[in-house]
Amino acid sequence: MLGLDEYGSSDEEEGQEPQPSESPYSAARAIVRNLTMPPVPNFEIPPSPPGSPPLKSTKQFAHFLELKKKGVHFNQRLENSSALRNPSLLHKLRGFASIDDEAQYATILSADVAVPTVFPSWAYAENLGKSQREIARKREEEQKKTQREALEFVPASDPGSSGLGIGKGEAMNHFPQAWGRPRDDIYGAYDHSFLQTSGPAQHTQQPIVTGTSVVAVKYKDGVVIAADNLASYGSLARFTDVKRLRVFNNKSVIGFGGDVSDMQYLDRLLTSLSIREDYSQHEAAEDDVSGEEQPLGGGASLNAKNLHTYLSKVLYKRRSDFNPLWNVLLIAGFDHDGKTPFLAHADLLGTTFSAPALATGYGAHLATPILRKRVPSEEAARELSRADAIQLVKDCMKTLYYRDARSLDRYSIAVVERGQDVDLRENEQLENQSWAFAERIRGYGTQIN
Repeated sequence: MLGLDEYGSSDEEEGQEPQPSESPYSAARAIVRNLTMPPVPNFEIPPSPPGSPPLKSTKQFAHFLELKKKGVHFNQRLENSSALRNPSLLHKLRGFASIDDEAQYATILSADVAVPTVFPSWAYAENLGKSQREIARKREEEQKKTQREALEFVPASDPGSSGLGIGKGEAMNHFPQAWGRPRDDIYGAYDHSFLQTSGPAQHTQQPIVTGTSVVAVKYKDGVVIAADNLASYGSLARFTDVKRLRVFNNKSVIGFGGDVSDMQYLDRLLTSLSIREDYSQHEAAEDDVSGEEQPLGGGASLNAKNLHTYLSKVLYKRRSDFNPLWNVLLIAGFDHDGKTPFLAHADLLGTTFSAPALATGYGAHLATPILRKRVPSEEAARELSRADAIQLVKDCMKTLYYRDARSLDRYSIAVVERGQDVDLRENEQLENQSWAFAERIRGYGTQIN
């Protein structure tokens, strides 16, 4: 092995310049460079691995390529599937895709650092009850072990007391709930923890934001129903764009009178019922979902009479719970046969009845006489035309605007006609308004007589 001097002398003899010593990391850097930055880019597709692919997979992949050439979306069948849009099947689809609801709370942190996703075992009601009973048992055992030194008795009355165990010079308190009970200064304070401190549960005693009349009349081919767009805050005309006619399945109309918040609650119930009704119309054979129930009623849709029965049961149930829905409803549509016009009434007590002409609220006093004068019976309703029925309802809405302080000159009107969808027109305006008749009313203006 040559020394440093000998190495230098040999270079000088050969006439070459001395070379610096290489770094020990040079080889590693060269390997990393060759791995990350190849001198010539290689864009060739690597050869297939040895062995033949399965014939079934090859056919499926070829079929997939043919569909892609035709422009068919791979997930088109899934996008058109009604089952994927059904909220009630969401948990089944998640289970099929192996999606766990609790997986989103998973963490890789240690137990002492991560935020716990569940309560500890001692925090549940069963374990808390056990621990409380154990503490109470231990207290009883300690009390049994310790012997009482003395018992103090308070006389019912003495010459210097008031007869209630209160001594001379002591003031009688004004809390009757403590009278007749052991004294707190001797036996300790009374435990009030089990008493109800929030008072009794109370429900709506009087509606605040309300809508007024709903008017409806039958004619030979259907039903006409109308309601103004005003929601009054007490006597203040506060909200002037509240639609109180609700269309169901394009075949029935519900008119709401009374409390607006309860109307919104019933509207949510009807929306949920409409979604379930919509999904019940689709057959499960297209999606081949195992275990799915058949459509309700064999695919038959709910008619106006079914809606009237459902809403009357809801109103009666809430009334029986002493928490009524402060609404009066008119349901317009057709009977089971789809040909006979149907018009019925339901109030907050669950009372129901049907007639060829109905009105709620102040309209029950002012509009009903006008309607019954023209349509006194079912026979008269079968002779009434659509145009006459619409004009009759408009006359009632004009009369209510003149006479009812809680009404508005803008209203919504709907026509439910046999064989057609509901014709709903909102923001209708009263025409040919005139207050000339007011001069003939006793007490109007500056009239004396």
